[in-house]
Amino acid sequence: MLRKRHLAIISAAIAVTVLGTASPASADWNPIGNEPTLPYAQPVDASVPKRGCATTVADPKAPPVASAPSIQFIYAWHDGNGNRYEQYVEQIAKVIDRIDWSLDNATDYDQHFNFSCRTGYDTSTYAGYAHALVVPEKIEAGNLSGSTDMGTVGADLQTGGYDDANRWYFVFEDFSGNSAAMTHCKTGGGVVDGTLCFGVGELWDSGLMGHELLHLMGAPHAWSKEDGGQYNADIMTDWDNYWILDQDFNTYYDPSELTATFYVDGYPSTAKWNIAKHPALTVPTCCDVGFANDLLTAQERTIEADAPWGSPTGFSVSGAGWFQVTPPGSDNAVSARYYDGRRSLTMNVQSHAEGKVSVTRKPAVTAGTRYKLFARMTTATSGTVNLRLSWYNSSNTLLSNSDSALIALDANWPERSFSAVAPAGATSVQVSVVSPAGQTFAYALDSLQLNYCNNTGNTVDGCRTSV
Repeated sequence: MLRKRHLAIISAAIAVTVLGTASPASADWNPIGNEPTLPYAQPVDASVPKRGCATTVADPKAPPVASAPSIQFIYAWHDGNGNRYEQYVEQIAKVIDRIDWSLDNATDYDQHFNFSCRTGYDTSTYAGYAHALVVPEKIEAGNLSGSTDMGTVGADLQTGGYDDANRWYFVFEDFSGNSAAMTHCKTGGGVVDGTLCFGVGELWDSGLMGHELLHLMGAPHAWSKEDGGQYNADIMTDWDNYWILDQDFNTYYDPSELTATFYVDGYPSTAKWNIAKHPALTVPTCCDVGFANDLLTAQERTIEADAPWGSPTGFSVSGAGWFQVTPPGSDNAVSARYYDGRRSLTMNVQSHAEGKVSVTRKPAVTAGTRYKLFARMTTATSGTVNLRLSWYNSSNTLLSNSDSALIALDANWPERSFSAVAPAGATSVQVSVVSPAGQTFAYALDSLQLNYCNNTGNTVDGCRTSV
């Protein structure tokens, strides 16, 4: 069954992020979606790790006060399609396990969701685990001949007793409805400001359901510029293709630097958040195999800590040109051009010599290991740059430079990347963007990332792909 996608954000005293459709309900309603395959193929069903139950309670509607903050999953049905819980419960659990796998594999930090289960089932078997994990609930006021809206589902859950402050409720709808999530309950679940903290999805796969679950935890859509335009590849905007969680590591999720926070709503909102600190997630620990493996700090990735017109903290410039935090546009509190967040770095290139913007700090590297630099750049005119990895030894002596091919910039924000192997004797690296001599133009730089490439089973060079 074809479903058209709609993206919208509704901001009010509470916020609802909606991604969904309405279709006629029927007895042959098919809620099963297609698993996303980018940027890498997911493991086959048999090899997706079972997350298991982070907390187990006798009554999912009224867990003990001291029960650990957790996600409670609900299978929702009504008389229009009937109760197909037994038919679908294990498939729902597999989607849930894929979402947890996606979170853990998005970075080289070990981090997982806390899932709430109920007692009375043998969780050593997958069938028993699935029945403990997913609770069935009839939506008494469901629209039997059309779409059942999110408000109806939430009202039924709240009336039925699903209102615990240590629970974030997520619903697999087995009927026509919409896919959406409350985004006002980042640090506390249950009923917040009179509204239940819950999300719903009518198309069951880890892309869409993971997308909405992350909205429930406070994640925004990724977007560029003040007008919210130009969406880029990310599960938060491209749920039907991408499973990776914020591959730019700068919009909402950073387990490597829990003190970092990021703007999560469009201007003029000042709300900042870091999903990695969510109480329904385990404490992140380094290190395991994941796709980000980022060696830069939040400030080095995003330039968000500095005011427009200022000098970018953690960066240096040399050669022909000068730089600044991108000047404000029509809204004087924000940079006029950026990828994600509220700031970018503008390099004003001059023609008489090469101009170089560098991250001042030199992260440690291991000789013989491949490293990959990512950056997003845009210009209102045209110009060319190289990405550069400069290798240093333990005496801080430059050994050599590795340069990418010339990159022609334009008005878009595609992700650019370049990888190279650290030469013998290298102990640190400086990352730079270099503009060859003979040009006069300005470009904005944002969303930097430096990976060490340990995912040899996924790509030929062990690095994540550009997206």
